[in-house]
Amino acid sequence: MSPLLTRSKRSGAGTAPLAERIEALDRAADGLDGVAPSHDVDEVRDLLSRIDRRRALSAEHTVIGLFGATGSGKSSLVNALVGVDITQAAVRRPTTSRPVAAVLGATGSDALLDWLEVEDRHALEGTGAALETAAVPTASGRRARRSEPAAPPGIVLLDLPDLDSVESANREIAERMTGMVDVIVWVTDPQKYADAVLHQEFVQPFAGHDAVTLLVLNQIDRIREDERAGVLESLESIARADGLDQAPVFATSATTGEGVEELRWHLISLAHTREAAADRQRADVRGGAELLQQAADPSGLPAAAEDGEIDALVEDLAAAARVEPVAQAVGASYRHRAAGRVGWPPLRWLRTVRPDPLRRLGIGQERDGAQVERTSLPEPDAAARARASGGVRHFADAASEGGGDAWRSAVRDAARSREDDLPDALDQAVAGADLRARSTSWWWPVLDVLQWLAMLVWVVGLGWLALNVVLVFFQIPPPPMPMIQELWIPIPLPTALLVLGIAVGILLGLLGGALAAVTASWYRRRARGVLLGRVREVALTHVVAEVEETLSRADSVARDIAFARG
Repeated sequence: MSPLLTRSKRSGAGTAPLAERIEALDRAADGLDGVAPSHDVDEVRDLLSRIDRRRALSAEHTVIGLFGATGSGKSSLVNALVGVDITQAAVRRPTTSRPVAAVLGATGSDALLDWLEVEDRHALEGTGAALETAAVPTASGRRARRSEPAAPPGIVLLDLPDLDSVESANREIAERMTGMVDVIVWVTDPQKYADAVLHQEFVQPFAGHDAVTLLVLNQIDRIREDERAGVLESLESIARADGLDQAPVFATSATTGEGVEELRWHLISLAHTREAAADRQRADVRGGAELLQQAADPSGLPAAAEDGEIDALVEDLAAAARVEPVAQAVGASYRHRAAGRVGWPPLRWLRTVRPDPLRRLGIGQERDGAQVERTSLPEPDAAARARASGGVRHFADAASEGGGDAWRSAVRDAARSREDDLPDALDQAVAGADLRARSTSWWWPVLDVLQWLAMLVWVVGLGWLALNVVLVFFQIPPPPMPMIQELWIPIPLPTALLVLGIAVGILLGLLGGALAAVTASWYRRRARGVLLGRVREVALTHVVAEVEETLSRADSVARDIAFARG
């Protein structure tokens, strides 16, 4: 027996249009595909298929199925309700091996009976059977009870195989029919009315179907009159415990006819309303929605990931993208290039010993006018990879906190769905970042000019002194040497120019190095911000978007389930 409708107690059919509730349940089943257990989703889809098929068939007929255990007297009760013998009732069990139908209103019933796979059909028109007479008020010369309309309702009354039949084929037919009839009549007897297996396997799964469920205690004549009330109360209390809060309980005897007329009138009344099929479908849709909710409850999940969770993910991915080493390389690259412009000219050649740090990483360079697509960064070590993988997992867990296990698993799968693409995406994000790898500062040319002027000064002083040395060497009288007298000791002007030029050059180099260090720190911080922004874009497209799509899907499923439940 399918557990499809074993759910919490419900009352009322809900006010939402049935067609819209069916559509909502269909969307919810699609949304839970791959999230909820497949057998639960398939069960709901089978339910929807049955509902669609039933809605396409005759709406003028109410299909009433009598179900029960062996020996409950179903066949005898069917004959008594119809008023003629249409099914065999005997001591030998099981007696009913295939469905038998009593049909009132043959027009339009064939397709319905074909769908039910009922071949043994008995038309009641013109037979004068009690069911026909009771359903047509003018035939008995009196007004209908409960103000039924004069037109007779379409009724298909089914005698079905025993639910506990020793023949598996018979039992399968009965179980299949529990999901197809419009009205379920549970027939029991004084010996088995409290049977736990019967109630757990067959009655409880239809909790919430009060509007289309009846319980019949047949063979009431076998109980002493002073004990009948207590037995009926016991059966009613069991039914309420099964979740059938409002399903009526009848006492009948097919042998004496006691209670048969009352039960017949109740069934006719249900058929006159022509609402039993819709009531059954509403209950089925509600049960299907509750099954999906229990299989994968989407409630409790947040609508979207929080900014703090995304920030934590970005930091973890930044470790795998080597953001910090690249940012430091940007600062080092600036200092390297600054040294080539503002350093002391005689020592500038030393910068050629070490290549530009960014060039060494393959970042910020252009080849044939196109930006390089990959970097030369070393592969992330095991710790960095573990941090990135752990960051994705932690983000998924944080984003799905409060949800059920099925949805949390779905969010994790979504977060990791593009995990294999992350390394390349992060590398390309770093390679394509605008790190201003060739940026200069306004003070570079200023200090550069001053450095060359300082160098010119000391070169002039050095050349002047060298010229005097050469003249002395060739015993040529040198011209008078200008002296600077203002100092505490007179100093030749060429010597002063030499010392001053070198001192100023060194001081300018130190000043340029300090300015370069300060500016490089700013470039490093800027580069880190730019790289984190690029990593965030990768995180949003490769992880966050997948997770939020799943969260949005869960939200839609939650709304559809709530709507389907009515």
